[in-house]
Amino acid sequence: MADRRDGLRSLRRRARGGSGAGPAYPAHWEADIALRDGSAAHLRPILPEDAEALQAFHQRQSEHSRYLRFFAPMPRLSERDLTRFTTVDHRDRVAFVALVGNDIVAVGRYDRTSPRSAEVAFNVADSRQGSGLGSVLLEHLAAAAREQGIDVFTAEVLPQNTKMIKVFTDAGFDVDRTLDDGVVMVSFRIDPTARSLAVMAEREHRAEARAMERLLHPESVLLVGVSSHRDSVGGRFLTALEGSGYPGTVHLVSREALELRGRRAWARISEVPGPVDLAVIALRPEACLDAVEECAEIGVHSVVIPTEGFADSERGRSLQRELVARIRRHGMRLLGPGSLGMLRTGDSPLNLSLAPHMPRAGRAALAGQSSALSAMLLAGTDARGIGLHEFVGVGNRADVSLNDTLQHWEDDEEVGVIGLAMESMGNPRKFTRIARRLTRRTPLIVLRPPGSESHLPPGHDVRRSTLPRRALDQVLDSAGVVQTGGVDHLLDVVDGIERQGLPLGPRVGILSNTAALGASLRGAADGAGLRIVAENRSVPLSPDPRQIQRAFTTMAALGEVDLVIAGMLDAQGEDAEEVLRQMAIVARHSEVVLLVCVVTGSDRFDALRGRVRVDPQLPPVHATPFAVVRAASGLLEATLRPAADDEEPARREDVDRAAAREIAERLLRDHPGAGSPSDPGDRTGAEVEIEVGGEDVAALLAAYGIELLQGRRVADEDEALARAAEIGYPVALKSTDPVLRHRADLGGVRLGIPDAVQLRHAVQAMRKDLSYSSAPLEVQAMAPAGVPMVVRSVEDPSLGPVLSLSVAGDATDLLDDIAYAIPPFSEAGAHRLVDAPASAVKLRGARGLPPADRDALADLVVRVGLLAEDLPELAFLELYPVLVAQHGLTVVGAGARLAPAPNRTDGARRTLSGPPGA
Repeated sequence: MADRRDGLRSLRRRARGGSGAGPAYPAHWEADIALRDGSAAHLRPILPEDAEALQAFHQRQSEHSRYLRFFAPMPRLSERDLTRFTTVDHRDRVAFVALVGNDIVAVGRYDRTSPRSAEVAFNVADSRQGSGLGSVLLEHLAAAAREQGIDVFTAEVLPQNTKMIKVFTDAGFDVDRTLDDGVVMVSFRIDPTARSLAVMAEREHRAEARAMERLLHPESVLLVGVSSHRDSVGGRFLTALEGSGYPGTVHLVSREALELRGRRAWARISEVPGPVDLAVIALRPEACLDAVEECAEIGVHSVVIPTEGFADSERGRSLQRELVARIRRHGMRLLGPGSLGMLRTGDSPLNLSLAPHMPRAGRAALAGQSSALSAMLLAGTDARGIGLHEFVGVGNRADVSLNDTLQHWEDDEEVGVIGLAMESMGNPRKFTRIARRLTRRTPLIVLRPPGSESHLPPGHDVRRSTLPRRALDQVLDSAGVVQTGGVDHLLDVVDGIERQGLPLGPRVGILSNTAALGASLRGAADGAGLRIVAENRSVPLSPDPRQIQRAFTTMAALGEVDLVIAGMLDAQGEDAEEVLRQMAIVARHSEVVLLVCVVTGSDRFDALRGRVRVDPQLPPVHATPFAVVRAASGLLEATLRPAADDEEPARREDVDRAAAREIAERLLRDHPGAGSPSDPGDRTGAEVEIEVGGEDVAALLAAYGIELLQGRRVADEDEALARAAEIGYPVALKSTDPVLRHRADLGGVRLGIPDAVQLRHAVQAMRKDLSYSSAPLEVQAMAPAGVPMVVRSVEDPSLGPVLSLSVAGDATDLLDDIAYAIPPFSEAGAHRLVDAPASAVKLRGARGLPPADRDALADLVVRVGLLAEDLPELAFLELYPVLVAQHGLTVVGAGARLAPAPNRTDGARRTLSGPPGA
């Protein structure tokens, strides 16, 4: 296998070189894919070297399958057919193969039949029917075809080939079918539709959830690298597995002994009777690769690798990429490397982790990335007594990621709250898409450590965002994610939700047995923006615990509060545990969430927290007002998730996508510097971007119903006067220099010029004042007065298209008062972006000014979002200024940059995260 893989790599390198031996190999079309049964496969463009494997695939097919594909039995492909099928130009003739191991398990292809249409066909191995390969092939073929300017797929299908017809009709496209001479003629546009994207998301969810189900619920486990030393990694995994009471089959592989702890030990993986659901490989990095090959031979489905050191050097990173490639090529999935493992409580417990012991069973699901952060999660869970359902440590997230865990937990009715500690995001756009759907039912609490974007842990191979951290913070907020500032913060929120559920609403009551403590709680609550509707700071500090119990009952029983923060200065004679127990009973019957701050000595607090740890009926306790209010804020934020995010994206009927695409393709084709970037996801290389302005940017915007204010570039005074006469006075005179444009404070703008005399003087003065700039001047019509805004769109390597909106001016830029969001937008989502900047209060009318037309600005946001979503070649777009008047708005200026379309991390085809297997 290694020789064949090396040969394929060599061929790809020659093809990428471009010159000489034929069409360039489209490496960005390669992908690892998840199948419906939870396994994986590798998909790539076909190569001439695949002729032998293609023949073997064809001969393995049944006679019936061959007849349905070729309308004839064809027991064997001729040499001519093999050459024709495997030699393609990756433009007019495109073919993909799906591989598991060295075997081709599916083939899909299209052949262009006209400039905008192509005939499509695919063939899936009999043994893989129903695994979802047909639908994945269709997605990847459609994505490749759209790159080559193809809009329509056609197919000729025999009527009895119902599976093929079902693939087309179930994909979410609008399919036309006609019967002609005994053959079903199929035709459909391949532009992604809301329905096709929803179908793809549902299939992706099902496949990734199934992969996690297989990983977390193995019926047999293989431990590789177990030694007689209990402190070794393999020995600790065995200890944890035995301590959890795992009922399944356990196999051990050890070079040291024939028997370990009363269990038979095999000398080699190949000797283990398979198949095996899950293998834990605790070996040095180099040895893991060979172990994976042996695991594949005995039919292992999933692999956990706790080994560190895969990414501490370039050699380690290379090993990690090779590891993932081998695992996925064999249809397996990987947790790690560098994983702390996983555990599950409940009726079928499993502990395959480095946790010291099993936690209390409960409704919380936790996941972390690095071993350090995962260990902190488990330690904090143990200290609080959080009821845990499942824990997953994804380690370097080289294959299985936090997105996969979310896909699995979304369907798990036993999960009541999810907590994630993540140091990197491989596909943030997909994460937010999943989170927006998941948080409708399950609270999602997330920790992103400060500085995680600039200091990634070793092995986290991700695209770096070019946007500020707060951009992703805002995107996560809009998806209903509750963000926390540290491990303690995360676990405090998770603990409160796991024990008591979410508050029914935002109303907060404060109760305290001393005025000073009550004042501290009120100050912290006001600082956090909590809505305080009831307050009692005068409960007597008495050795009689019934005093505070009665006060709490009075506050909770009236039905006027949803959450109560109780502060207790601990009098040494009181039984604090009994007080908490009685208050918890009242809280449950009153449907009120209770959080408690107990101020006392460290010994008594630790003892009280120890009792809370083992009794899930007691409420969480905190040592300071800040901590308890911080936890309360997290619970309330999860309760108040923006319901409007569930709305469907808005559409506009007057959008001309074909016209915009034609403009972009023409400009990129005609520009000599617009070659393909070395990394299709990298948008940082300025050499691949071209500036777009003037009539081109106006035409691009017009295709999406956005009108740009009329303006004309001028070379001298006479031309300025002529253009002004055409436009009509008054006019504005501007420099087209990017630094000076729209900068009246730098002398780059003269407004309200009433006549030809004043215009001539203005041109002369501007030429003199701006003698250091050779940029042409522009004469433009005067726009109606309004609030100046800036609307930008950036194609980010990590997030894809991101829109930003702010009030124009230095102050908002310097104070970073900019709102960010990911398109496409619903109507409500566009309005939320319009209202998000703090300075957007100017749009609602302030200091005697009338309110501006926020509906018109929201419509502009929707249209720019559609343009950015539909045209990935749009690397940058800026509308500045946008003057929002009392009625309507005017887009005064615009600039754009185009670049070759990136390989978006969350596009219209399903792929597994990380670089595809090589």
